[in-house]
Amino acid sequence: MKFLLYLIFSFSFYLLSAQPVKKAGQQNRAIDSLQLILKSTDNDSVKIYTINKLSNKYLNIENYGQALKYAEDALGQALKLGNKKETANSYNNIGDVFYQMDKNEQALENYLISLKISREIVYLKGMEDSYSNIGNVYVNQDNYQEALDNFWKSIAISIKTGNKNGMAASYGEIGNMYWFQGNYEEALDNFLKSLKIYEDEGNEKGKANSYNDIGYVYLYKRDFDKALKTFLKGLNICQKADYKAGLANSFNGIGDTYEKEAMYVKALDNYHQCLKIWVETKVISGEGRAYGNIGIVYSDMGNYPQAIANYLKLLKLSKEGSDNRGISDAYVGLGDAYMKQNKLEEADTYLNQSLLLSKEMGNKEGTKESFSSLSQLYEKKGDFKQAYEYHKLFSNIKDTLLNEHSDWQINEMDTKYESEKKEKDIELLNKDKELQQADINKQKIIRNGFIGGLSLALLLAFILFNRYVIKQKLNSALSHKNNELTQKNDLIEKQKTKIIDSITYAQLIQKSILVDESEIKKLLPESFIYYQPKDIVSGDFYWCSKINNKIIIAVADCTGHGVPGAFMSIIGNTILNQVVNEKHITMPSEILRLLNIGIYEALHQEKGETLSRDGMDIALCCVDYDNSQLEYAGAQHPLYIAEDKVLTVIKGDRLTIGGGGMISKKIDPLKRVYTNHLIQIKNDMCIYLFSDGYKDQYRVSDRRKFGIQKFKDLIQNNQHFEMQKQKELFADAHDKWKGNGPQIDDVLIIGLRF
Repeated sequence: MKFLLYLIFSFSFYLLSAQPVKKAGQQNRAIDSLQLILKSTDNDSVKIYTINKLSNKYLNIENYGQALKYAEDALGQALKLGNKKETANSYNNIGDVFYQMDKNEQALENYLISLKISREIVYLKGMEDSYSNIGNVYVNQDNYQEALDNFWKSIAISIKTGNKNGMAASYGEIGNMYWFQGNYEEALDNFLKSLKIYEDEGNEKGKANSYNDIGYVYLYKRDFDKALKTFLKGLNICQKADYKAGLANSFNGIGDTYEKEAMYVKALDNYHQCLKIWVETKVISGEGRAYGNIGIVYSDMGNYPQAIANYLKLLKLSKEGSDNRGISDAYVGLGDAYMKQNKLEEADTYLNQSLLLSKEMGNKEGTKESFSSLSQLYEKKGDFKQAYEYHKLFSNIKDTLLNEHSDWQINEMDTKYESEKKEKDIELLNKDKELQQADINKQKIIRNGFIGGLSLALLLAFILFNRYVIKQKLNSALSHKNNELTQKNDLIEKQKTKIIDSITYAQLIQKSILVDESEIKKLLPESFIYYQPKDIVSGDFYWCSKINNKIIIAVADCTGHGVPGAFMSIIGNTILNQVVNEKHITMPSEILRLLNIGIYEALHQEKGETLSRDGMDIALCCVDYDNSQLEYAGAQHPLYIAEDKVLTVIKGDRLTIGGGGMISKKIDPLKRVYTNHLIQIKNDMCIYLFSDGYKDQYRVSDRRKFGIQKFKDLIQNNQHFEMQKQKELFADAHDKWKGNGPQIDDVLIIGLRF
């Protein structure tokens, strides 16, 4: 009788736990039902099971105190009764509470105990949960290889037990790790697998988390429209389900999207919505991250006092929560903000604190960022020796991280292979069952096939005769139509020829505006220009001039390509001539500021109702041979400096040139300023200016882009060749990667050796 009662209660719990995320009222009703079961049973095993389920429900509504109380109560009773299965579940539940409270060490300790017990009694569900939970903790600790190993183990058990939600959760976490590594295609593939399973299972919380994950993939691929739509889908689900943590993450993603688009008022509004939820739910780490994001927006807007105030709040909360990563982020943000205000001593203090903390944590990514910021700081101080030393440290740790990433990928393939092998074994068992069923149905198919075949033969004879009659009528009509189409095709061909002739003439005009490469070589003998328009005319253009014994050279990528891009290139060329050749301005940051204003005025983007959001990204340098100095400023485009097989990347400002539309309402173009970088010219140093077209070219066989890392490797491996040879190597690599596929964008690279 007790055994039967236990089965009935177990089935009731299954129905309760299998439901997707519910609103608070529904969750409370589930809690009431569990409390009723707890009062009505004398079965000790059922009591412990019920108490563990109550812990789960309180965790779902983010009542961590009650969740921990019930989990510890269940553990005490399970240990007393010697019920190992519920002991394992209790340790997992305690770990879940600590994990949600950002106490990773305590969470990992409980998960490992749960796993040990589950393996002893071969409790598959407990093992599956523990592996997944342990993987989550390792992700928080940046130990991606251990995390990956545990997620694949969890998926293998999920497949064996048919636990779809478990599979979806693990696919989502694997996607997160690919995202951390910058492999956005693999990340998106795993997030979509996770989303599909959650949709099939009706798991609203899982769907919301998947949409938020997918949104970040689109965001970092700079597909802002898709990112925003995806985050809004997640937001809608979270609002209906009253899922607070998911709601905060959706607001954060929307804020990040607007921040990347420089729509700062909307970004701040969403970050404040996110902050409000974390304050209400008392999640200190979330509250701190929200303040950090608000600080970034104020820094982007040039409001450094407000940025610093928010970074200090992040620092205070991170210290309260013993969140060393948050403390390190706050130090970097404060250091950068003070550096932008030219308060270099304060910047020095915070950036060195960040470096020290990153080293103590063993956080190589944070150490790398600290080295980079310190290099920029000492460059501003004019201490080029110290700047160079920090830059060497930055380059060394960057190479180390790349090697570790390669090792991680090798281990990942081994682990993934073992998991896929288990999947194949299960598939083979299912195939055997299918073959048995096929034998049973074989005779039925033969019998029905004979009857159907005879009927089909009679029907076919009738259809063939009918089609013969129709065909005779159609042949006559088709002949008439062919004559009409021939005439129309001739007309289209004539129109096409006229259009191509016009564009070809436009190409001659554009070429006449561009400085001839031979003229540039007179000014810069050791240089090359690799210029490959996608269409007849190009949206990429280069510009060069000598003024006041200084040489100004630029690479620009206008909105669009073809004819629209070519129009923009002519406008940009004209304004650069006015600013440099007529006004004799040679400082790159000032040239970009005036170019930005010129574009706004030329396209009337200062008017609120304008439809034009056209503009350009640009990298511009001033070469001063007299003083052995190079000045650089960039809008979205970086400058690459190659020296002794070390590649230095100097990033441009994130604001583009021009833009109009909504952006112009948020940022006064007259107040937009660009950063001027000063570099000491050294013998045999090479610099490279380029547009996005080269690295964005995809390969037909697998649709993979050439990518920024291959582009960097190409420079580092070939910088010792003379410049014409380098140009040939760039052209050869581009042609091989493109293969027989189409060129997707204009391509422009300028290389220069001193």
